[in-house]
Amino acid sequence: MSSSNSYLLNFSKKNLFFKKIYLYYNIYIRNLKFYFSSSQFDEEKKIIKQFEKHHIGFFVDIGSFHPTRGNNTFKLYKHGWKGINVDLNPLSIDLFNTARPRDINVCAAVSSKKGSKVLYFDHELSPLNTLEKNHTSLIKNHFGIENLKKKKIKTINFNNLIKKYKIKFIDFLNIYIEGNEFEVLKMIDFNYFKINVICVEILSHNKFSKKNTDRLIKFLKKKKYKIKEKTRVNYIFKRESSFPSSSKAFNSLYPPT
Repeated sequence: MSSSNSYLLNFSKKNLFFKKIYLYYNIYIRNLKFYFSSSQFDEEKKIIKQFEKHHIGFFVDIGSFHPTRGNNTFKLYKHGWKGINVDLNPLSIDLFNTARPRDINVCAAVSSKKGSKVLYFDHELSPLNTLEKNHTSLIKNHFGIENLKKKKIKTINFNNLIKKYKIKFIDFLNIYIEGNEFEVLKMIDFNYFKINVICVEILSHNKFSKKNTDRLIKFLKKKKYKIKEKTRVNYIFKRESSFPSSSKAFNSLYPPT
């Protein structure tokens, strides 16, 4: 091996080493307190109440952001559940692959259809990154962030993404995508997917978002879901007549090759 190739190999190993330290720091040191209580407003306790004691099921988390911090599925994971975590930030997925190896972790931007959209971008591990232009007014007015970067990214439809993994029964669906929730929800094939409990972030900060909130609630009501719990930013819906448990069907779930 030449000295230049040896140098490149060592440099790559060093990068990998420092990346691993950075990932562990962001999970176990910087965000240690979330390891014991993950949800932003105790949603995890309200979610787990919707299922029978000791139930082990399957979840899909769209806009998963971080494996422990502000996360509505980590408590389920610790109880033996598994699922699919989807986020448009590559760093988020690196964190999930480190902390949640039992899950399928996918870097993708989920929207109403396959194509491309503008991403309004704060930084690589920001929970505020959004595909919804209207949501940027909340980011500016509430969080004081004026200069969001913009870039075009590819998007994928929920149905196509989840069907790829041959998933049909979903015990719990979490959607937390900064103002784009209704756009995704209304395109889900509810005839194909059997979903029991849905948690949706709802932020009614102006006329447009309030209108979307009303439409979202009416839409899920037509699909036979009732509001069971509310927190400051999340609504938890449960289907009036639950589908059979999916837990046994996914005991050996692995990503397709």
